[in-house]
Amino acid sequence: MKIHKAIILAILTQLFLPSTVNADELRPPCRLQISVAHLSTNLFENSQIRAVKVNASSICNVPQSNVTITVEIWKTGFLGNHLVWRQTTRNLGTTFPGYRVNNFSTYKNCLNGTPTNYYGVSYSKALIDGRWHYARHVLSEKIILLKCGT
Repeated sequence: MKIHKAIILAILTQLFLPSTVNADELRPPCRLQISVAHLSTNLFENSQIRAVKVNASSICNVPQSNVTITVEIWKTGFLGNHLVWRQTTRNLGTTFPGYRVNNFSTYKNCLNGTPTNYYGVSYSKALIDGRWHYARHVLSEKIILLKCGT
């Protein structure tokens, strides 16, 4: 008797519930990822530059072209937050699905060791299937206190 009920339930489920959707269909075609603000070890090791840095990447599961990624470094302040630096990277070619377009060049030199709270903001645009797609402003996951006055 239990087997008959299970079979009937399975048949009814297939008839009345929508078919399952592939995970790739649920995922947006592109996403913009941004790192938290950090002191760049690469700049310090290679050029002896102390700098606050924020990285961002655009990742698509479809071909994208003419990608523009802008990264901004912001610091918190008593009378509001302040833009410290903005850098835009352009990739005019076409990228394959799964390929990242990176903006790893946004940094601002530290002038002193004053503790300061930093965060990043990023936005982008790309040509996908003949139409422009825009990624709205994405903020860093955290505001980070760094010994880097700008």
